[in-house]
Amino acid sequence: MLLKQAMRIKQVAALFVIFLLPLFSMAKPVMPVVSVKSELAAPVMLVNSDDKNYLKISLTGFNLDSTRRSPINLALVIDRSTSMSGERIEKAREAAILAVNMLNATDTLSVVAYDNSAEVIIPATKVNNKQALIAKIQQHIHPQGMTALFAGVSKGIGQVDKNLNREQVNRIILLSDGQANIGPTSINELSDLARMAAKKGIAITTVGLGENYNEDLMTAIAGYSDGNHAFVANSADLESAFTKEFQDVMSVVAQDVVVQIKTGDRVKPVRLLGRDGDISGNTVNVKLNQLYSNQEKYVLLEVIPEKGTDNQQKNLADVSVSYLNLSNKQQDRVNERVTVSYSKSAAKVSEAVQEDVLVESEIQKTALANDEAIRLIDAGRKDDAKKVLESNASALGGISFASPVAEKKMRESTEKQRKLAEEIDSKDAATYRKELKEQNYSVKQQQK
Repeated sequence: MLLKQAMRIKQVAALFVIFLLPLFSMAKPVMPVVSVKSELAAPVMLVNSDDKNYLKISLTGFNLDSTRRSPINLALVIDRSTSMSGERIEKAREAAILAVNMLNATDTLSVVAYDNSAEVIIPATKVNNKQALIAKIQQHIHPQGMTALFAGVSKGIGQVDKNLNREQVNRIILLSDGQANIGPTSINELSDLARMAAKKGIAITTVGLGENYNEDLMTAIAGYSDGNHAFVANSADLESAFTKEFQDVMSVVAQDVVVQIKTGDRVKPVRLLGRDGDISGNTVNVKLNQLYSNQEKYVLLEVIPEKGTDNQQKNLADVSVSYLNLSNKQQDRVNERVTVSYSKSAAKVSEAVQEDVLVESEIQKTALANDEAIRLIDAGRKDDAKKVLESNASALGGISFASPVAEKKMRESTEKQRKLAEEIDSKDAATYRKELKEQNYSVKQQQK
C-alpha cells in the first residue's frame, strides 16, 4: 500500500514538472528600469492658502553590473598651451594614458590637443592597440602656443560625432588651465557650442586646472551639455579627477531623459531650482543627458497651487518622464499624476510634510543665494558676500527635521556653508571663487 502511494506521488510530481516547467521557461526576465517618484513638499495644504509648494521629480538609476556597461565614445580635449608646462603637461599625459587603460576594445577614443589651433592627435578609433595610442599621446602632447579652446571643443565634438550612437555613452572630457584667447572666447559662444553637443546627446565634462582658468566659462560648457565639472587645484590630483569621471561614464544606465510637467490651469509654475529648463505657460520641460547607476537626479519645481477647501483634493500636475534605457535599448516612459489635498488643520498639514523634498528645496535656494555672493565678490564687496554666506549658514542651521536622512543632509549642507563663510578671508581669492563655483555647480546638478 505504501509503495503504491509513493509511486502515485512521483507520477503527480512528474506531471507537475511537465506542465509547469514550460510556463517558467517562457517567463521573460524582468528588465531593470529607472525609479521615478513625484512628490510634493506639502501634499496637504491649509484651506485657502496661496503658499508656495515644491514639486520634486526624482529619478534613480538602476543597479548596473560593471560587465554589462554600455560602450563609450570618448574624446579627450587637452590644453597644451605654454601655461601647461612642467608638471601640468606631464600629469595631463598621465591622465590621458589612464583613460586609454580604462577603456576596452568595445570603446571608441579620440584625442584632440589645442594651442594656437586644434590638432586631432588620435582620430576616433576602437581601443584595440593601447600601446600605439599611448605612444601618440606621449609624442604629441607637449606645451606650445596659446589657448584655442573653442577650436579644441569643436574638433572634439566632430570626432565623437563620427561614431555617434544613442545606445552608447557619448562624452567629451575637456581639460584647460587658462583663459580661452584664440578664436571665439565668450561664454555665449562656448555655451552655444555646448548646446549643440547636448542636442547630439554628447555631454561635456570640464576639468579646470590651477587658478587661472575661467570657471564661469567651464561650468557653462558643462551645464549646457549636462556634464560634470571639477576644479583641480594641484596637477597631482588630475589622475584622481579622471578616475572619478570614469566611474560616472562607466555607470550610465539611461540617456536622452526628458521630464515634462503639465500643471493644472490654476496652478502657477514659478521657477526651477537648480537645473535649467523651459517654462511655457503651464508646461515645464527639462532635459538631462544621462542618469547613473544607483544615483538620484531630480527636477525641483516651485509652484503656487490653487486654493482649496477642507477635505478637498485637486490635481496639481501630470508628470511624464521618458528615457532611453541602455539595458534593453528601448525608450521607456513613466506617467504620474500629482495631487494636493486641503485641510483646516495645521497639525494635519505639518504631519504630511515630505521632509526629503523640503530639505532639497532649502539646499537649492541656498545655492542660488551663493550665486549672489559670487556677484558681490566680483563687485569688490567681499564683506557683503561674507554676510550672505553667513546668513545662509545660519538659516540652514536653524532648520531641523525628524527624518534622519533629511537631518543628515541639512547638517552636511550647513557645515559646508559655514566653511565657505569662514574661508572667504583666509583663502586666495581665485582659489576661493573656483571652489565656491564648483560646489554650487555640484549642488545644482546633483553631481556626485
